[in-house]
Amino acid sequence: MRMNRLAVTAVAVVAGLSLSACGGDDATDTAASSSPSATSAGTPTPSPSAEENGSAGTAPEEGAADQGSAGQESGGTGKIERCHTDDLTIKASDATIGDDPTKAVAVELRNTSDRSCSIKGFAGVNLLSSEGAIPATRRDQTDDGTTLKAGEPTFFGIFYKGNDSGGSGVKIKGLVVTPPDEKKSVTLKWPGEPSLPVTDSPETTVEIGPMGSIGQGG
Repeated sequence: MRMNRLAVTAVAVVAGLSLSACGGDDATDTAASSSPSATSAGTPTPSPSAEENGSAGTAPEEGAADQGSAGQESGGTGKIERCHTDDLTIKASDATIGDDPTKAVAVELRNTSDRSCSIKGFAGVNLLSSEGAIPATRRDQTDDGTTLKAGEPTFFGIFYKGNDSGGSGVKIKGLVVTPPDEKKSVTLKWPGEPSLPVTDSPETTVEIGPMGSIGQGG
């Protein structure tokens, strides 16, 4: 009796394995019949599972691209941000060379932040005088821009005509400097000659160069 039971059990196991193998064959046949090579038109048609897998594969890439763009805008990808007024220590000093009739003042902008920053173009400059603010005119010069590492300076020049008229001229009381692309200004003591000549000429009396247009002390 025991042997008969074992035989019956063995037959049942073999039958189960046979049924499982048949199921796998049926599944393989079904997959084959739905594959691109089995279509009647002869045109490959991706299976639904392939399309779903494709969509699932591209979604993270699109998300990664969006995150990359956001990172670049915020400076997260190493893009160097421009120098802000609060990043800079600004000073002015006389830079006239000898008896040159065109006088000069060098304005230093030093990066005192703990990061590198970029600076390019012209500062906004006004001389405060007894006759009101005198805006400086930009010289016809170009500037490719520069990157200031922490602690590094750049300079630009202010150029003007000295008062050789013998009169009191237009007295200069101070200097207002606004770094490029900034709205916050700083007011400095004027280090140049105390007055500018009084003139009715339409020519500008004060000019400035772009960043890097003059060195320290001229």
